[in-house]
Amino acid sequence: MAFTLPMADAAKQFPKYTFLRALTPSAQKAAFHVRDAAGKDLCLKIVAPHNETERLFREIRAMQVIAHPNVVRLIEYTFSTTPGQQQHYLIEEFIDGKDLSDHLAAGKPWDLPRAHTFFAELCDGLAALNQHEIVHRDLKPHNIRVRPNGQPVIIDFGLARHLTLPDLTLTVQGARLGTPAYYSPEQFDGVKYDIDHRTDLFALGIIMYEALTGTMPFLASNITIGQLRDAVCQGTKHLKTPQFLALPERTRLIVAKLLEKDRARRPTDAGQVAVLLRKPPTTGAVKP
Repeated sequence: MAFTLPMADAAKQFPKYTFLRALTPSAQKAAFHVRDAAGKDLCLKIVAPHNETERLFREIRAMQVIAHPNVVRLIEYTFSTTPGQQQHYLIEEFIDGKDLSDHLAAGKPWDLPRAHTFFAELCDGLAALNQHEIVHRDLKPHNIRVRPNGQPVIIDFGLARHLTLPDLTLTVQGARLGTPAYYSPEQFDGVKYDIDHRTDLFALGIIMYEALTGTMPFLASNITIGQLRDAVCQGTKHLKTPQFLALPERTRLIVAKLLEKDRARRPTDAGQVAVLLRKPPTTGAVKP
């Protein structure tokens, strides 16, 4: 359940900011679009009183070490306690625009140049995470903001995992954090130690498929979680649909490699995918 806070109450706690509107909250944080005294737009996130402190600290660490235009920037983190008052909040850059989910519509695939450019930039952001050995673990359209100029920005590191830090969850729990519609096979069946940057690449493949074909590769209406698991871990129907086969050969190959069931068969890093996406799209759709 999301943590929410009335905007009027939040404004009383933070009088130095002008509150413009509430943003989509998460389980751990209420979020607001605010403006400081200098007129700069910011994103204020107020942390829930009963939060997972260690996980939050890891989120902060993930954001502090990355400086990249395709990854949201942390400006300030404060945890202070005075008699009768506690302030626990983050200030992030405000990403003007909409979530990627608002740009995806069923039955309305993107044109190839737009898709290749967009996802190449998204791969740049994922490559930056990989360089710092950080796995997002919940890459999905709602966690990707799109600026008015079309630039993608990865947000919400609440489930991020540092591959070099001790674990916070039990093996199965750690493997199954995230959003099932964008799960990889290792998130359904594996253990936490199978989760690495290639898990994010599988989610990237699902999102690319959705943008390029106007359909989801595995999720369908009225599907059960068991059926979704079977489709993700064993299914191949998504590679045979008319929408997918209509794509150019190299585009199909990129998406198919990202959606390999065995993570060892996926690309080794997002930077490689970005290079391929920046090559001019080719023709070569499969004829019916």
